[in-house]
Amino acid sequence: MKLVTLSAVAGLFAGIAGFAQAQEVPAGYPADYSKIIEGSRNEAGLMIYSNMADNNWQPIIEGFNAKYPWVKVETVDLGSGTVHSRWEAEKGSSARTADVLVSGANDRWASYGKDGLMEDYKSPEIAKLPEFAHPYPGVNVLSTDPLVITYNAALLPEEQRPKGFASLVEDAVADPDTFKEKITTYDAARNSFGLTAWWAYMDKKGEAGWDGLRKIGPMIRGETSGGPMNEKIATGEYLMGIAVSGITIFPRLEQPGGEILGFAFPDDGTIMMLRGMGIPKGAANPNSAKLFVDYALSQDGQTQVGKGGLVPYREDVPEDQVRYTFQKIGSTVGNDNMIIAGFDQRLITEAGPFVEKWNAAIAGK
Repeated sequence: MKLVTLSAVAGLFAGIAGFAQAQEVPAGYPADYSKIIEGSRNEAGLMIYSNMADNNWQPIIEGFNAKYPWVKVETVDLGSGTVHSRWEAEKGSSARTADVLVSGANDRWASYGKDGLMEDYKSPEIAKLPEFAHPYPGVNVLSTDPLVITYNAALLPEEQRPKGFASLVEDAVADPDTFKEKITTYDAARNSFGLTAWWAYMDKKGEAGWDGLRKIGPMIRGETSGGPMNEKIATGEYLMGIAVSGITIFPRLEQPGGEILGFAFPDDGTIMMLRGMGIPKGAANPNSAKLFVDYALSQDGQTQVGKGGLVPYREDVPEDQVRYTFQKIGSTVGNDNMIIAGFDQRLITEAGPFVEKWNAAIAGK
C-alpha cells in the first residue's frame, strides 16, 4: 500500500511538472517547442555580440529572464563592424564566441544572407511581423532605429536649426564660415553603419542627394560612433550632426545638460536603420539563442526593446509604454519620407564605387 501511495504521489508531481512545462510554451507556438525550452536548461548560457549598450539591453534581458531565469545572458558592446569581425575571427576556434549577433552593419548581414552563415531558424513570431522583419534565412530585424539631425541648441539660433537635409545644406551654404568643420556624420568610408545609412539615402535621393553632399562635404568631419558625435555637439566642437542614430541622442536629452541638445526627424527623408539579429551556424548554445530571438520578436520582447531606447516595429506594441514606434515615426514624418536602410545585396557589390564617390563628395568634388 505504501508503494502504491508513493507511486501515486510521484505520478501527481510528474503531472504537475508536465503541466508547468506545457505552460511555458508561448501561445500559438508548436507543441514541440518544449524541446527547445528543455534543451536550453542544459546549455551554458547565452553570449551576445552587439552594437548596443547595457542600458539598451537591460529591460530586454530582464523580460527574457522573467520567462527563462536559468539562461544567463552576457552581452559585449562593440562597434557594428567589430561585432562581425570578432565573431569571424573566433568561429571555428576553441574560444567562447557569440551565440547571437546584433548589429547595424547591414552589408555584413546581406553577405551572411547570401552565403548562408546564420542558422536557418524561422521564429514562430515571423507570421506576426512585417515582410522586412525576415530578409534572409536566419537573419531577423531586432529594431528599426531612426537617424536624426542633432544640433547644439545654445549655439545654433532657431532660424538655423535644420528640419531636413535640404534645409541644412541651404543654411550651411549661406553661411559657410559658421559651419566650416562644424558638421558631423557617420563616415561611410570607415564605418559599416554609415555605409548602410548613406547608401540607402543616396539610393533614394539619387544625384540630388549627392549634389547636396558635395556642397557641404568640406564642412563635414566624419565620426564612427553616435555617442562621441553628440558629446562633441554638446561641447560646441560641432554645431550639428546629420544622420545620427536616434538611440544615442534620445537618452542623452534626459540626462544632465541634455537641454543643450536638440534634434529633428528630417522632413525630406528620415533614414530608418534595420538592426539585424541572427544565430551563427555552430553556436554553442543554440536552444538558448532560439528562445532569445523568439522573445525579442514577441510583443513583450518588442515592448522591452522600446523601453531600452530602441524603436520597435510590431504593430501591437503599446505606444504609451515606449518612446517611439516605427508606426509613430511614420505618422510624424510621413510614410513616404521614411527611407528603409535594409539588407540589399547591392551593399556588397556597390560598396567600393560608393565609397570612392563618397570620399570625392566629402572633398567637394
